[in-house]
Amino acid sequence: MKKFILFNSPIFWDTTKEKEQYLSPLGLGYIATYLEKAGIDVTIVDCVKERKSVTDIANFINKMHPDYIGINIFTQNYEMVKFIIESIEIACDCFIGGQAVKSIYFDILQWDTQNRLNIIIGEGEFIIPALVLGLCNQIPEEQKNQKFVYRVNKDSEYFPEDISNVFLDRRYLGNEIVDNHYGEKEIAIITSRGCAFDCAFCGGARSLNKDVTTRIRTEESVIMEIKEILSTYPDIQSIRILDDLFLRNGKSIDMANNIFSKFPQLSWRGMVHVLSLIGNIEKVKDLHNGRCRELFIGIESGSERMRKKINKLGSSDDVITVSKEILENGIDLKGYFIYGFPEETKEDFQKTYELASKIKEISLKTPGTFRTSVFQFRPYHGTQLYNEIVKSTGIIHGCEFNKSISQFEGRSQFNFEFGNYSAEIDEMLNEYIIKTQKLTEEEQ
Repeated sequence: MKKFILFNSPIFWDTTKEKEQYLSPLGLGYIATYLEKAGIDVTIVDCVKERKSVTDIANFINKMHPDYIGINIFTQNYEMVKFIIESIEIACDCFIGGQAVKSIYFDILQWDTQNRLNIIIGEGEFIIPALVLGLCNQIPEEQKNQKFVYRVNKDSEYFPEDISNVFLDRRYLGNEIVDNHYGEKEIAIITSRGCAFDCAFCGGARSLNKDVTTRIRTEESVIMEIKEILSTYPDIQSIRILDDLFLRNGKSIDMANNIFSKFPQLSWRGMVHVLSLIGNIEKVKDLHNGRCRELFIGIESGSERMRKKINKLGSSDDVITVSKEILENGIDLKGYFIYGFPEETKEDFQKTYELASKIKEISLKTPGTFRTSVFQFRPYHGTQLYNEIVKSTGIIHGCEFNKSISQFEGRSQFNFEFGNYSAEIDEMLNEYIIKTQKLTEEEQ
């Protein structure tokens, strides 16, 4: 039987002892599921969870002699994945995928490898088994020597149109249970694919993915998945929904409550956009009654100038209104913030800090608690802001680790940077990142 190893690619060059925040590679799990259905022996090596170094991975591949390997790639670990692929000494077919691939495949075509390299743009669970079996009907849109580019968009026969019928065999994720910050045993799921929003810093932005439709799973399919999770892991206490569209409107809020009414032993946490709640503010209390324990909101900035620049819908006042309603109804809130957008000034920094501080003050008087997750802006390949920076400066700085902001446990993976594109000096940028993150540590 042919052997296929999928790698969740590393985020550090060297082995690390950092205790990082972690999410299972669900996308690789879907691919593994459909490789097995095709009769292929498949395993997943999670280089993040296992803290493998780049050299360890290359040596592992050469030792194990798989027939095929697959690996995901991101802007921040481009050089690492390139090193791994170019260090393979055995003959094996390689597959590479991930959100960034659509913007970097011309660079990947230049990599120095004699092995066949299949570059997958889009979702891979249907096309990869077809390629392995030699049954793929799709003609590559680009080819250079032994490198082939396949684009899986809505016109491809391998596009997963009905994701309610795409199955995930969670055995391939190993021990995927995490202890969330409440100490509850938790597993993550995805209920949609694609994005309805157009943030200028995000590779998943709607305008960058016009050839891919947004797809939502049915209520029944989500219920079935949770039942399967509980059958396998009866001690699970919480479900985390990773996608932005689970709570996209009033109807979906009703659906969420109906889903979790079937599982009184579970609490749940999920992403939500401010616009999804500002027009359905009266339904927030229903979420609390439906055992929603925490909501995550990408707030990003408190500066209206910056919010407009990054295409962030909703105003700072909307953020306050929604946050107050969430917290007053006893639901905890985690806000994501980004500092260092191109041309961002100290005044913009201060407005973001003041917004975060105001939400924190509200939380001190409500049943709900508030915590922050703060990042330095990173230009991701192909995004609107990335392209604007290249057009303006002609260069994106190389990826480096920002030690100055690495004082919070479990967050090292978030502290890589590609340069400071704001109007202020590094020290000021770091100061605002640190003091906004420290809001989490203040007395409740």
